[in-house]
Amino acid sequence: LNADSLDLVELIMAFEEAYGMEIPDEDAEKIQTVGQAWDYVKEHSDLAS
Repeated sequence: LNADSLDLVELIMAFEEAYGMEIPDEDAEKIQTVGQAWDYVKEHSDLAS
């Protein structure tokens, strides 16, 4: 997707809003791809159940 750091911040914010969760800064800093962001959401939300 050729996402830069600003794109990733916006993506993380969109996931937080869409799934009603907060991704701590220390975790967000480790997310480098859309796939990693989606994996994080799945593991830390109700989607895991």
